[in-house]
Amino acid sequence: SKQWYQRRVAITAGEYKSYLSTMAGHEEKLFESIQCVEITSQVIMKITRHSQHELEKQLDPHVNGVLLGLINENKGVLEVTHCFPLMNNEIDEDIETNREYQLEMERSLRLVNIDYQQVGFYQSTYLNTHCDRNFLENVFVYLEEMKEAIAVIYDPLKTKLGNLNIRAFKLSLPAFRLYREEKDFTATMLKDNSLTFENLFKEIPVMVKNSALTNVLLCEIDRIQESTACLTLPTSSYLEKSMQMLLSGLDEVNQDLQKINLHQRNVYKQQQQLLQNVQKRKIENAQREKDGLNPLPEEDFSKQFKPPPPLGRLEPLLSSNRIAAHCEMIEEHVRNGIGKLYLADSFMS
Repeated sequence: SKQWYQRRVAITAGEYKSYLSTMAGHEEKLFESIQCVEITSQVIMKITRHSQHELEKQLDPHVNGVLLGLINENKGVLEVTHCFPLMNNEIDEDIETNREYQLEMERSLRLVNIDYQQVGFYQSTYLNTHCDRNFLENVFVYLEEMKEAIAVIYDPLKTKLGNLNIRAFKLSLPAFRLYREEKDFTATMLKDNSLTFENLFKEIPVMVKNSALTNVLLCEIDRIQESTACLTLPTSSYLEKSMQMLLSGLDEVNQDLQKINLHQRNVYKQQQQLLQNVQKRKIENAQREKDGLNPLPEEDFSKQFKPPPPLGRLEPLLSSNRIAAHCEMIEEHVRNGIGKLYLADSFMS
């Protein structure tokens, strides 16, 4: 009976490990299944109108809402066909109101035969300042419910300059698994999982999908109107704001480095105190042996000098991600405008 029980336990443990391995492989397959995001022009117009409406009222420029659509598993495409706005979750009453509002909207859309499956959320940003702890938490919550979920980021300031800025993101698989285990990353966790600011989020290509009639209308408008966007010179205000955000991010990283240095000094100080106490006890025992006395018991000084808890590295990771995004924005802005400036200078001279 005992041997049968031990054998059964071993079989159960093996089956459980096999089950975990299968689930991990299935989770990875779902994470990598989406290769492209198709957004209809109607959804983009709703997002831009929502953001513009809030800006005109001089309310919070960071708006958010729910994305609805379908998943084409054969093509690896996530189709976003509908969306609706939400209130900002500043208090618990807003969270509860948003939850009831989502359920009512999904029920109403189902009645009129419109796609009601949630496939993610959208959020407006100001010069790529969206990458913070709240954004990461929201992405994680959606991915917990559906592994194919995405987050669409819309930048109204960059769109105002004439370039539609719609990007889709999701957490990378190592970041998702690590955040599920621990809400604040340590240096050891980041090293073991090979996680850096570069692979914290995964960007998915976005393609705007229009109907045939919309494409005909756009071609007609393009034929009638003469486009002069290529002659528009780059504005210094956008570059100035980007540089300010970059300097702000560098200040945050500098503060994080100071915290890390202070933590390392505290750890070194405790280690020195621990070594001094151990050495002092050894000298006392040697002296007692010379005097013919019994040596003092060896105490575990590590219990008295507990090292400080490791610093969380999530905030520095997010700050580095924002700095990298600001650098990319500045590089793209300067690269697109340098040729126009040389051309304008040659005309003026």
